[in-house]
Order: sequence, then C-alpha cells, then structure tokens
Amino acid sequence: MRSIERSLLADGSLLLEFDPELASWVERWLPRIPVERPRPAGALAVIRVLRSGTAGGEAPVDRPLLTLGTVTLWLPAGGERAVLRGAAGGAGGVVDLVGREARLAVTGADLAEKVDLYSMLTLSAGLLLGRLGRTPMHAAAAVTPGGSALILAGDAWSGKSTTTINLIRAGWDYLSDDTIVLTREGGVVGVEGWPRPFHLDEGWERGESTGRRRTVEAADLGPGRWRRSAKLGGLLFPVVRPDEQTRLERITAAQAFAGLVRQSPWLVVDRGSSTALLQLLSEVSLYPAYRLVLGLDTYRDPARLVRCLEAGGSELVV
Repeated sequence: MRSIERSLLADGSLLLEFDPELASWVERWLPRIPVERPRPAGALAVIRVLRSGTAGGEAPVDRPLLTLGTVTLWLPAGGERAVLRGAAGGAGGVVDLVGREARLAVTGADLAEKVDLYSMLTLSAGLLLGRLGRTPMHAAAAVTPGGSALILAGDAWSGKSTTTINLIRAGWDYLSDDTIVLTREGGVVGVEGWPRPFHLDEGWERGESTGRRRTVEAADLGPGRWRRSAKLGGLLFPVVRPDEQTRLERITAAQAFAGLVRQSPWLVVDRGSSTALLQLLSEVSLYPAYRLVLGLDTYRDPARLVRCLEAGGSELVV
C-alpha cells in the first residue's frame, strides 16, 4: 500500500511519509496545513513512519541525552544517528542526521504508542529542521495589522492560546497557537506556522479561568484568519497574573534569549546544527521583546488587549 505524503514546509524541504494504516495516529500530530496540489518539490529531509513488529533493537545502555514526554533520545558517540525509544516499548526510531532521514516505527498494537509517536515526531522534526538551518519552537504567533509576526513564547498555561484567540477576535491573523518554525532567508527572520486545534479554557467565554480545557477549531474563531508565514516583528512572553492589570514589561535581549532556548530544547542536542541555531536565536532575541502580564481585565476583551499592546509597545503592532 502506497505511503501518504505531506509537505511540512512551504518550500517542500521537509516531507512526512506514513503508512495509511497509521493515518489516525499521525494526524494527532500533523499540522493543519492545506494539502498543496502540486506538492512543492525539492525535499531535503524526510520523516518516515512505519508499522513494524519491532522498534528496531535494544535501547542504548549509556545515559540518554534528552527526554520529551514519553520518549527518550540518545545520541551515541559520533553524533550522526539519534536513537529514540518510547515508554510503551513498541515504539522507536532512528534519525540519520547526515542523511537527513528519520525512520520511526510503531507496532500499532498498543494505544500507548500513540503518545510515544507524537513525541517522536516532534523530536525528529526538531533535529531534521536543525540540519536545514531552522528550528521549531513551542510558541504561538499572531500577525499584526502591519503584517509582521508577533511570537508568543511560554510554557503550557502561560496564556499563549487565550492571547492568540483574543487577537484573532480583534481581527489579527495568526500562524499557530502552539508550534512555529523559525528561519532566516536573505537577512530576514521568517516565522512559519504549524496550526493545530486550539485548547481553550472552558471559562473563557464567561471571562473566567476554570483550569479545564476544551478543543476549539481555529476556523470558528474569526474574523482573523490563518496565514502560513510572515516576517518576524517582535516577541512576547506571556504570564498569567489574574489579580493584576494587563501590561507590558520590556525585557532584555538576554532574558528573551533564555526564554526562546527554553522553548526549543532540541537545538542543544545536535552539535552539527546547534551553533547556527543558537546564532539564529541570538538574532531573534534582539527584536523588541516584552513580558506580557495577563490579568483578568483582558481575559475576554480583545479591544482592551490590543490597546494595551499599542500603548506599551507601539513598535510591536506596526
């Protein structure tokens, strides 16, 4: 049976191939990017997801380099082939960094492997994008009225999704609320979005926080719409403080750099790409950067949030 192919980047440089029998598993991770006809040519890296009765041998015995979710990563001596193993035992893979190819395998018999596959795909994409001079980041991105991307980087529950939704309701376009890809072309830093369904606090429509989330389809949020990419304009690092007034606090380039690295843990794994990627994040950290303190006063008030951004950092919304 022929594999399903999906291009993950606008220029077609990263390709995902997977067994049709695993489509529902892969689609949990797959960004909601429209399938292009014809598909962009020129894939430089590929992730292949296979159904197999084995994860590909025993895990290395030395100390792992990184753990993401339920998946552990090793990079044995030589640093050319990363080994991945899931907690379920039936999921694993190898990322050939020189050949720019990841081969991931699941047995398909244990539902716990779905969780493993999600983290394996994230790690594989991070490593291969690094070899392409790019880095994915756990961050949201909205598009200002002037057309530039405003990155919102932070941990889970930091307010990224709520802020992005408020900006969409205010008429701003968006790239993603969870994962973006940073790149540099011709001296310009670009941001590409990997959109997925939003996870929104159940109390958002009532203007309160419940701590419980529900899934929301981004197409229903409007009037702002999804864009695939935009040039970078600035950085926000949201933090929720419900008893305070929403405001912007300017932060230093060093603080911004630390926040960006925290949301891109895979970039320190591969020495073959880390120098270039750290240089990219150093450049990004020089853009206008603010801590966005989120109070309940703007929790469901898009107009008030936009006024706060305009008043505290006019350079962000041009």
